[in-house]
Amino acid sequence: MAFVLAAFWVVYLIVARPGRIDDLDAPGPGTAVPYDWKLEGLDGAPVEFASFRGKTLFVNVWATWCGPCVREMPSIARLAAEPDLQKGDVAFLCIATDDSIEDVRRFVAGKDWPMTILHARALPPVFLTDGIPATFFVSPDGRLAYSRVGGAEWDAPEVVKKLRDLAASPPKAPTAPPAG
Repeated sequence: MAFVLAAFWVVYLIVARPGRIDDLDAPGPGTAVPYDWKLEGLDGAPVEFASFRGKTLFVNVWATWCGPCVREMPSIARLAAEPDLQKGDVAFLCIATDDSIEDVRRFVAGKDWPMTILHARALPPVFLTDGIPATFFVSPDGRLAYSRVGGAEWDAPEVVKKLRDLAASPPKAPTAPPAG
């Protein structure tokens, strides 16, 4: 019985419990994000990722069938509604990777979330990970600043500060993004 309880606790800590934000990874300096790829709005219209160039981006890759993804969505909505981040220089993009955009439409129906929900059939390599949810912070100059794989409580004060500081950071010299 003790083994079963211990195993349950380990699974809870790894899978069910939202992660701490202090484990955001900073990738190697200069990791450029490609802007030359298309997504799909929930209305089916194409959305150019390049239309978000120059903004600080909170990019969350998720799916409707992913339990940790679904659990963290309310905290992303609270973060996106944070007054300090409502000045227009931070964009919140939640990119669903479901096979069907219809599944995404059904999932978000009736939800009044302040983030932009998009659908992607493919992701550029910089956003590919071993699992989802996967979240990335992109600086205004198009560089990957932070990333995290796994669910989290995103509306923590330290996340607000990281995004605010990233939005206020001076741009670095541009680099050519990898082909995407």
